[in-house]
Amino acid sequence: MNDYGGLVFFVGIMFFGVTIGLVSAVMQSSAYVFSRRFGNRFHSSVKLVIYSQLLMGMMGAAVFAATCPFTTFPRGAELWKFSAAMAVFVAAYHVAFYCFFKALSEIEASRLSSLLGMKVISIALITYPFLRSELNLRHLLAVVLTAVSAVGMNFSGIRIGRRGALYLVLALLGFSTTDITGAIFVKAMPGDAATLKAICATSLAYVFLGIIAAAVFLKMKFEGDACKGALPYSVLRFTAMLLLFASFGIVGVVFGSIIQASRGVVSVLLGVLLARLGWSDVEPDVPARVWVRRAVMATIMVGAIGLYAWASSR
Repeated sequence: MNDYGGLVFFVGIMFFGVTIGLVSAVMQSSAYVFSRRFGNRFHSSVKLVIYSQLLMGMMGAAVFAATCPFTTFPRGAELWKFSAAMAVFVAAYHVAFYCFFKALSEIEASRLSSLLGMKVISIALITYPFLRSELNLRHLLAVVLTAVSAVGMNFSGIRIGRRGALYLVLALLGFSTTDITGAIFVKAMPGDAATLKAICATSLAYVFLGIIAAAVFLKMKFEGDACKGALPYSVLRFTAMLLLFASFGIVGVVFGSIIQASRGVVSVLLGVLLARLGWSDVEPDVPARVWVRRAVMATIMVGAIGLYAWASSR
């Protein structure tokens, strides 16, 4: 009976971890939609970066205040490593999201969300020469599948122009850098409570982002409509990040990464829904065969990310 009860508890916890991981993926896809709506309305990537960081900085301050008493911070050499990684994270975050929002003005939200899975390639290119990580046959196969998916996604609608491709590449490099440095400063924090320290450290990073945004904001004229327009994206993005780390803490990083990769498929389905609802400014309607091609390419991307995550865990 005790063994049965333990099994039921374990299954319940895993189900909860998978559920919040899927909710996080849906919220990230939804956040991209609202960021595109902001761009179409206010025509400024800079404003979205500043207002969203300011809002998420406030949210981060609240979460940091709640988690800080239950965590400890590194000292000595580890503190320097933590600080350096945090500084690079903050800088890369600005570049990544500015380029991402610019790319949204060139590429449909559903396609761009799926193409972000190409981080597998950019992370491999960054980690291999600088961190001396080993890439085995499974890694290389995952990279090839990612490239195939990206090429297929490019031909699933209006062809992506040079500007869109450039912003996409810069965004991928920026997001890859934030992923790598984020893992470094979370790992540098002492303690065994992986989820708690990840949430605490990440919320601190958002506090710093908010402080920088506030400093820039002092030289800008406050626009109530723009701030209000950035709120849905900010809430969805910040909440999705908290759920992501909670999911990682429950189901593990490998399985959690595979669940997160599903946001490409979620974005395609969301794109179909928005197109049918007439949100042409966010997601232009295209023939059914194009949506099918996007769904297939997004599924291949999920498989590639899953393969890469599995290969990295062995």
